[in-house]
Amino acid sequence: MPKMFQIHDDDLSDLERTLPEIADRLMCSMDNALRIKLRRVQKILSDVRWNYGPPAHVEKIVDDELNAQ
Repeated sequence: MPKMFQIHDDDLSDLERTLPEIADRLMCSMDNALRIKLRRVQKILSDVRWNYGPPAHVEKIVDDELNAQ
């Protein structure tokens, strides 16, 4: 059985927020191989957020005031 690790939600949010900022600033100096690696890291973070499955269990919140109009 593979070893499991834990990332706290606040830390994961920081990673999700910070990584795109770093990527935007460095994009013009990255070669294709590095861009592919960066996309892989972003995918891993997304998979962690959705527990390595499709985000099918997302709760949709309906605005009752908007629907009443």
